[in-house]
Amino acid sequence: MKKYIIAFILFIISVFILAITIGSGDDDNIYAEHIEEKDDIEQLAVQPSTDLETDERPVVVPDTLSKAQTEVMSELPINKAGLPEQIIKRIAYTVSFNSTTKCPNWVAWKLTINQTDGPFSRKGVPYYEEDGTASGIGVVSNENLKNVYFLDTEITGPRQEFNDWNDKRNHISHGHMMPAGDNKWSKAAMNQSFYLSNMCPQDIDLNGGDWQILERRCRSWANKYKEINIVTGPIFYSQHYSTMGSGKIGIPDAFFKVILRMGKVPKAIGFIFPNLGGHHNLEYYVKTVHEIEDATGFDFFSNVPNNIEQMLESESNLKEW
Repeated sequence: MKKYIIAFILFIISVFILAITIGSGDDDNIYAEHIEEKDDIEQLAVQPSTDLETDERPVVVPDTLSKAQTEVMSELPINKAGLPEQIIKRIAYTVSFNSTTKCPNWVAWKLTINQTDGPFSRKGVPYYEEDGTASGIGVVSNENLKNVYFLDTEITGPRQEFNDWNDKRNHISHGHMMPAGDNKWSKAAMNQSFYLSNMCPQDIDLNGGDWQILERRCRSWANKYKEINIVTGPIFYSQHYSTMGSGKIGIPDAFFKVILRMGKVPKAIGFIFPNLGGHHNLEYYVKTVHEIEDATGFDFFSNVPNNIEQMLESESNLKEW
């Protein structure tokens, strides 16, 4: 009997030891799974989001944007309003032309410190090529004999014609969207800034006054910050706008300009100028980029990470420039 009791006790001890061994193995497996899960979480945390619209994790604004990010930020606007447009790339700018208003929807370009001055004055337009031809079909302006304007033969739909500008009932001048003053570095670029597709009917006092002041300020900012991105164009607040000429060129109600600078701390600012004469300081015209998006139906900086885009588009502090 004693022998059976000892055998039973040994059996119980063996079962107990086996249970401990199995349990220990399970703990090791659970710990290993926990480590693998932890690694997965850490890897997930450092992966860039592919869906910025739905990603709820906080995104840290970097102190310095990468070259790729800054290139993305110089993108062209998205036409969310569905306006008619033909996009044409020039040497120094890109234009979105509207065959209904016969004005550009917008003109966009990057202005660098190397492009703010040069030997080619607008007084010399057209600058003839070596074969003796100018880049386009031009005519001397009646309003200013020092300038020659060119038909844009690349426009595939209705466009501005020379005789449309014989209508002077509205105190109107050729309003450059991409200013000639930003193209002194290249004779070809200077010529192309005088395409009629780069023009809007603009109040003559605004053109030579506050609008020109901002154009000069942009060149100062390009010198200060090495380069800036600019998008500018007309604003038509309704479909019932005034026109001029037999081609019924739309006379804008106002003009916008959006300016972006990159660097360690990106900054953006917007301006809206009523198409009227008179003089105000620049602060009077300052708007946020959001306000300009609402007025135009364009989406600026859409590929920028959401946190940076929101920061840029909500700013309107001229003192930071």
